[in-house]
Amino acid sequence: MCAIEVRLRPTTYGRVATGRVSFSVLMRRPVCRWLSYAPLAIAAVAAVPGCRRPVAPLIQPGSSAIALTAGPNTSMVYLARLDTTVVAVDLGWWGAPGAVRRALLELDASPAQVTHVFLTHSHRDHVGAWRLLRGSQFHLAAGERAPFTGASRHRGWVPRTAEALKPTDLPHPGDLTIRTFSRDTAFAFGADTVRAYVVPGHTAGSAVYLVRGVLFLGDAATYHVWNGFGPAVPRHSDDPEAARRNLRALWARLPPGEVRYVCTAHAHCAPYSAAFLRDVAR
Repeated sequence: MCAIEVRLRPTTYGRVATGRVSFSVLMRRPVCRWLSYAPLAIAAVAAVPGCRRPVAPLIQPGSSAIALTAGPNTSMVYLARLDTTVVAVDLGWWGAPGAVRRALLELDASPAQVTHVFLTHSHRDHVGAWRLLRGSQFHLAAGERAPFTGASRHRGWVPRTAEALKPTDLPHPGDLTIRTFSRDTAFAFGADTVRAYVVPGHTAGSAVYLVRGVLFLGDAATYHVWNGFGPAVPRHSDDPEAARRNLRALWARLPPGEVRYVCTAHAHCAPYSAAFLRDVAR
């Protein structure tokens, strides 16, 4: 096994802390040797969790932490110690259970102390640690219950094809305590509030969450290296036009002055600003 050190760098949208990432990325030595000379090494390293992800503003020692999980695209889990409990937003993909355990250690917490999980949607790359946190209450938009429990399938051609090739490990009805919402909803945890907003289109029950000034967009918005932020990727989405329309309608529903930062479920983050809104509207 070998460790890869990743150094983050400043991006267009905000300052990123530099230095050794707070977790180790371990790979088998043949893979490391391949990465050392392959022509596509730069692209390969970009897929390692944490590469060039501006997530520093999300991390508050003892209060909030992130787990970046691997896969074809980095998937993020956000963990926060709120006034009365510990909550998670999304659950990552490859290696998610171990990544979540390590992130929880930064909060001096265990999986058993995570009492609420908020899912933006149930594509396979955002539900990887559901078994680890199965004792939590799971919150998701009403339209997402059926695909999350395997009662229906997502309609985007990429997730549909992936599901045909290798079915996702999903909970069955009764495996979890699931609470759904069908409209914008506020969840109070003592002095803290998690605000949920329904934005269907990417999936039938896509939702975004506002936690301590950070708006977690799931895949309702995406980020491209060349084009910046934009609406949900059509090939991954149930209804691309509805996704675009509902994202446009989201901004007016947000509480004025409360959103400081925005993040996609793949850890592409930026300050919430006029520049971001112009970018995502393109």
